[in-house]
Amino acid sequence: MRYPADQKAETHKQIVDIAAREFRSKGLQGIGISNLMSQVGLTHGGFYAHFKDRDALVEEAAVCAANHGFQQLMAAAQAAAPGKEVAAMLDYYLSPAHRDEPGFGCVLPALAAEIAGQADSVRDAFTQAAKQNLRQMARYMPGASEKSRLSQAMMLLSSMAGGVLVARAVNDPKFSTLLLDSVRTQLLHLYGSWLD
Repeated sequence: MRYPADQKAETHKQIVDIAAREFRSKGLQGIGISNLMSQVGLTHGGFYAHFKDRDALVEEAAVCAANHGFQQLMAAAQAAAPGKEVAAMLDYYLSPAHRDEPGFGCVLPALAAEIAGQADSVRDAFTQAAKQNLRQMARYMPGASEKSRLSQAMMLLSSMAGGVLVARAVNDPKFSTLLLDSVRTQLLHLYGSWLD
């Protein structure tokens, strides 16, 4: 049975969105193709009408997850008062809410280690998304040159992702929140001279 192209495109998007959420929540091996397809009302065989193989799905889902998480971070920055964008990004990213909802948050603390072991096509697509997103983030960073601002954005994002990764790994809720608060405080201190 053939479906209109727009319906196929919408189904494809739905599969990618669900995979991006499930992969961030459970890891790249945390959901099988049959289970994923059943969430959109299709059979395992329907997967191959949308993707040539699992790597193709992981590639699209990793980019989708990277872009989704980054859009949330940029929304926090854009809603902030001028000069408070970095503080707003820190408040959003290093929050218990972001820590507790990996399926809807940044892909880095959820999947970076797993993506590193994926096929070159997956890593290439993820790398391009990361570069594009970091260039946007760099607009809010200090520095006299684009290169300097990009370097600052790389450091900030890496520090925040590491903070969330460790905060998710520990099983003491108070200690986990203390970790988030400590990373936020140190990063605010680091950028304090230009945030005030």
